[in-house]
Amino acid sequence: MATSSSGNVIPAPDAVRVLVMSLADESPMVREASLASLKDIALLNPLLVLDCCSTVSRGGRRRFGNMAGVFQVMAVAIRALDKRDADPHDMAKLAKIATAEMISSKELNADWQRAAAGVLVAIGSHLPDLMMEELFPHLSGQALPVMVQVLADFASADALQFTPRLKGVLSRVLPILGNVRDAHRPIFANAFKCWCQACWQYGVDFPLLSLLDSDVMSLLNSAFELMFRVWATSRDLKVRISTVEALGQMVGLITRTQLKSALPRLIPTILELYKRDLGIAFVATCSLHNLLNASLLSESGPPLLDFEDLTVVLSTLLPVVCINNDSQDSSDFSVGLKTYNELQHCFLTVGLVYPEDLFVFLLNKCRLKEEPLTFGALCVLKHLLPRLSEAWHSKRPSLVETVRLLLDEQNLAVRKALSELIVVMASHCYLVGPFGELFVEYLVRHCALSDKDRNDLESSKEASRLAGTYYVLPYRRYEVKIGVVCPIELREICEKGLLLVTITVPEMEHVLWPFLLKMIIPQAYTDAAATVCRCISELCRQRPSYSSTMLTECKARADIPNPEELFARLVVLLHDPLAREQQAAQILTVLCYLAPLFPKNINLFWQDEIPKMKAYVSDTEDLKQDPSYQETWDDMIINFLAESLDVIQDTDWVISLGNAFAKQYELYKPDDEHMALLHRCLGMLLQRVDNRAYVCEKIDWMYKQANIAFPTNRLGLAKAMGLVAASHLDTVLEKLKAILNNVGQSVFQRFLSFFSDRAKMDDSDDIHAALALMYGYAARYAPSTVIEARIDALVGTNMLSRLLHVRHPTAKQAVITAIDLLGRAVISAAESVMMTRALLTLVLNFCALRLLH
Repeated sequence: MATSSSGNVIPAPDAVRVLVMSLADESPMVREASLASLKDIALLNPLLVLDCCSTVSRGGRRRFGNMAGVFQVMAVAIRALDKRDADPHDMAKLAKIATAEMISSKELNADWQRAAAGVLVAIGSHLPDLMMEELFPHLSGQALPVMVQVLADFASADALQFTPRLKGVLSRVLPILGNVRDAHRPIFANAFKCWCQACWQYGVDFPLLSLLDSDVMSLLNSAFELMFRVWATSRDLKVRISTVEALGQMVGLITRTQLKSALPRLIPTILELYKRDLGIAFVATCSLHNLLNASLLSESGPPLLDFEDLTVVLSTLLPVVCINNDSQDSSDFSVGLKTYNELQHCFLTVGLVYPEDLFVFLLNKCRLKEEPLTFGALCVLKHLLPRLSEAWHSKRPSLVETVRLLLDEQNLAVRKALSELIVVMASHCYLVGPFGELFVEYLVRHCALSDKDRNDLESSKEASRLAGTYYVLPYRRYEVKIGVVCPIELREICEKGLLLVTITVPEMEHVLWPFLLKMIIPQAYTDAAATVCRCISELCRQRPSYSSTMLTECKARADIPNPEELFARLVVLLHDPLAREQQAAQILTVLCYLAPLFPKNINLFWQDEIPKMKAYVSDTEDLKQDPSYQETWDDMIINFLAESLDVIQDTDWVISLGNAFAKQYELYKPDDEHMALLHRCLGMLLQRVDNRAYVCEKIDWMYKQANIAFPTNRLGLAKAMGLVAASHLDTVLEKLKAILNNVGQSVFQRFLSFFSDRAKMDDSDDIHAALALMYGYAARYAPSTVIEARIDALVGTNMLSRLLHVRHPTAKQAVITAIDLLGRAVISAAESVMMTRALLTLVLNFCALRLLH
């Protein structure tokens, strides 16, 4: 029972009738809501819904405006019936109603026609013979295509009930098959495809041979012969496509003799269908896969094709692997992925029968270095290597050598496929030999691709070539495109692959350790630091015994960086707390694991200090809210280094670390902020060194390496000099005075340079700005007790006045900052008002000079 808006109770049959009548409402929203409600009710009370629907359906679509909706509801209700409720008499009436509607028009595939077909298929699920008896009389005239489509739908919906009745269907359809017009041939071809698929599905659960007697085989052979010789050569592309799809399902059901005779023409017919359209390529590949299975893997006899016969097929398929779909539509992507999988199935089928021949074929295609063929061969090798590992085991050296020769390939798509193959090879112990480290370095190299590489690629001439490589297929004028592979996509594949190999392949441990330590140092691999550090941490975590053998293994190889070089590199790489892949946290973690490489007393300090630093950088979003986070973090790094040096208390080790810092200037570009941190790290180390000659040597080197044209580099150098000045103020002041004397210019000379050479003036401004900052930070970090005795050297009028004539705004700002630092240092140490007034006078003079400019 139902309740109306007025509160009156409406009998259920009346409510259902109202809903049925609402199917013809003018409002699409009302029709859709009524249809959904009736389908829900049909699942609960199918007999009631069928009774109401059959009442309105007797007048046909001429009297009721939405017969498609009525038939959809009826189909749902019929399927919901229990077997005992499916009365043959009632079902026959419904079948006649649906059939009458279907044959009342010459139109094909109308919505009401498809819905009526759904009713017949639903009836067939309960009473298949009754449904077929209703259809068979109409397998002639204009209704023929519609009835054949119903039989196809029934085979797809209920293979177990259709297959035993296949003979009856074929015996009625085959006599009229030769007279089918081109327009209707796709419908018949699709029907044969569905019927054959039903046979294969039936054979999963029941013996198929018992149904495929000589009569059925004869009928199938006749249909195959007609479709193969006539329909497959049609000028209509739709006919050819649907026919090839049907033949692909039939090849496993016909006799081997007939299949063998058809192969010379059938294979080219299928290969001709490969076009840019992914849907057509998918159909062709599915049919080809079935054909290869029937020809090569049949239990009835030996392969019907030699490998030489298959080379044309394989050569055609390889570039099709490269088909790239640039559409963002998910359905297109799904078709592309399905096509790719079917292609791999084709190669696997061949590989199961001719493993060695296929292996040689693929390696030869790689060696040609034609990008589409190389890409396709690499993808196939990656797919087949785990599946044919036993058959290919003896071929490992050949594969390793071929891959080695491809390491210099520039095409990003080829590099992506090669990286994936290397990961698969590693998982099957192909990298244990002498070239293992070479392949690991290849992965690390691509882990170092940065976001800047995308812009560099797009702006280069190479981008146009990499945007798509085309290859003409042998059978048609058809170009296959290797799509664009983004550098970031390649990087992610290599990062995941290297980590996967590290964690899941125990045999790779001896290849990765200690070789990965070597990958930390090179400038080219800077952006791979997070991934490399994580892999090293995983290796150490999986093998706790590393602590006892770690140092021995590293010393055993001359090419592995010493601990001082590793520490110097890792400390500077800590600079960016927001670097991708949590680089700072990964570096801190690996330092803990590598602690046995460093002086023994450092371990306990790091165990206490490193967790605090990791906690600071753990929440990057929270970190971004602090505008001074970078300055705070750099200060934490310098303090970490200073306290580590204090704990170590090994002069020789500290000197060696200083040499490592000095050597690594070559690893950073002048505009790289890591350079500024490197200055400060070396400055802090020199603060802890008592050897004056060593300090002089290193601050000379520091100044030579600094490109003071970059404000960040200039500031880092100044802070470094200040850190050194904390212990070696006189040494620093001597260096600054020497610089000032070498580059000093009179006001008149600078005035002339404004007209003669602006670049020289800018260079001079940079030097004076750097000098001003170095003086300022030297005063800032120097002990207050020594400031008074060196006040002339720090703020003498002769010195400072030479820094007041800069013109560039950033240089002026640097000098202002320096004066502020000098003033604070002097004021805190001054005992005489005279000194402060003298400094104040200089500040006023500088401000007046700015106003004049």
